[in-house]
Amino acid sequence: MGGEPLQSPPMCTEIFEQLITEREVRTVFQPIVDGSSRTVVGHEALTRGPAGSPYESPGTLFAHAALLGRNVELEQICIESALHAYHGLALGGRLFVNILPQTLLAAPSFAQWLDEQLSVHRIEPHTLVIEITEHGLAESESRLAAAVDPLRALGCDIAIDDLGAGSSGLKAWAEIRPDYVKADRYFATGIEHDAVRAEILRSVIEMGRVTGSRVIVEGIETRQQCLIALEQGADYLQGYFLGRPRRNPSFDPTSMADITVNASAPDGGCAAELSQPVPAIAADTPVAEVAQLLREHPEWSALAVIKSTDAPRPVGIVHRDSLLTLLSRPLHPEIFNRKPIASLMRSDPVLIEARARLDQVSRMVSARTEGREHDAFIIVRNGRYVGLGRTLELLRRLSAQQIQLAMHANPLTRLPGNLQIEAQLEQLLRRRRNFVACHLDLDDFKPYNDEYGYARGDQVLVHVAQVLSRAARRHVDFVGHIGGDDFVCLLRSEDWALRLASVFEDLCASLATFHSAEHRAAAGFPGHDREGRLRDFPLLGVSIGATEVDGSRATRENVLENLRKIKILAKEGPGSRCLIERQGQITDLVGLATRTPCASVPEAVALAGV
Repeated sequence: MGGEPLQSPPMCTEIFEQLITEREVRTVFQPIVDGSSRTVVGHEALTRGPAGSPYESPGTLFAHAALLGRNVELEQICIESALHAYHGLALGGRLFVNILPQTLLAAPSFAQWLDEQLSVHRIEPHTLVIEITEHGLAESESRLAAAVDPLRALGCDIAIDDLGAGSSGLKAWAEIRPDYVKADRYFATGIEHDAVRAEILRSVIEMGRVTGSRVIVEGIETRQQCLIALEQGADYLQGYFLGRPRRNPSFDPTSMADITVNASAPDGGCAAELSQPVPAIAADTPVAEVAQLLREHPEWSALAVIKSTDAPRPVGIVHRDSLLTLLSRPLHPEIFNRKPIASLMRSDPVLIEARARLDQVSRMVSARTEGREHDAFIIVRNGRYVGLGRTLELLRRLSAQQIQLAMHANPLTRLPGNLQIEAQLEQLLRRRRNFVACHLDLDDFKPYNDEYGYARGDQVLVHVAQVLSRAARRHVDFVGHIGGDDFVCLLRSEDWALRLASVFEDLCASLATFHSAEHRAAAGFPGHDREGRLRDFPLLGVSIGATEVDGSRATRENVLENLRKIKILAKEGPGSRCLIERQGQITDLVGLATRTPCASVPEAVALAGV
């Protein structure tokens, strides 16, 4: 109920016993906000001990209870207080309460006790969300999942709290299949300066889309953290920026009024786009009635079976061909017509969350339908029936997606082309993100092509693309191919300098291998320059110009202009070079380690005659 990690407490048993006897706990509430509608969808109940006492802090209070073996008793007191306060304040929305895993495992009759308390306080079970904190999730996840079942049967939703704070969260997620997952506040703290945390949070949200769990990001304390969490696709948000824990909680919608996020489907579309609005049927519907429906609607290949119209959660699927073939056999109509459709349904349907990306849908459908003759699957949103999807339509969408991507990618390297490079740059600037823009091209690539042929030159370009792609952090950094021997990178990784150094060192070492042994021995090769004169050229080299971009002030024009100037400076020097502009100072890659500037931008530009 405290929602905070346990702490080592001072031992004040007498005060603690009085607290338990007189039920001296207070409940405060913190709002949970829907990222899309910007409205409050519920409140988390947080426990506080008596003000001014050694147990005012919930961490100390629960740690002392654990030492005395009084966890179950204390948590029941906290839940009673939360239910009483929630009803008295008429807060509305969902009520989130915390329970330690040990409590569920130690109290087999907990669900029965909770049912009685909900009845006393006149609160519907479906209003309650039980948060199982990850602190202490060292118990068997399968035992915990079994302990959760009675709460689900009661009508409560289940959440895993503080995901990422412990070591068992992902295993518990897989076993319990929660309705909500709360990402620990660690991932929101400093997310505006740490692309790695943002990437981990994005992965958690992606897993939520696949599993049907709604993700709540805790610890939102600034506008920028709120914006990034929304950009990553968070379903719900919680934190001081949206409302502090109070006896009478409040949320000011104007705090999010100027936060604009591009409203778009996840990259590549999502499962909801595949949904066909075929009505579901209740499990107790007679077989004859279902068969008649399928005869009247030959376009329906299957029907989802739900528990009841009041609880539209799929429990099975009936395939048209299978059912009608069965009923075409002698005596089978007489045997089955009056039976409920649940007796003939397939009880292990493929359920796909509506928010899942099409590539995720493809993997899940392929894994679940191998060896099956039918291609229909059920699409759900938060566990409730949405519609039916078909594998043929999924394949059609994926093919169209691949064609669309191919149209905008470089045909040789398959890297994003000019349109996608422009779009990525505009997106970073629009979102005011800091990043490093890099322009890479090869030195003396034209005479190399003339000497070795375009097929060999293409091999070099593919190699450069592979080196860049390996060095970039997936979903964080961006690599594009302008055309010819020109490449662009937009880096947001914290260790961007090391990644750039890796690219530079790799290419400096490997490009020579694309020359003949004779030319390597001579450290060059003969060729014609642009004026047609025969002369010697050095072995292939690489020039990289990079500029650090302050997303809060930069414009597209000054990023491109800075990049152009730095790239020209890199090309002016002999051999391979990597120059980086940072806060008006130009540093070479060797100087980067010691942060020794070579020259200011204006001085270097003037010297180079740019």
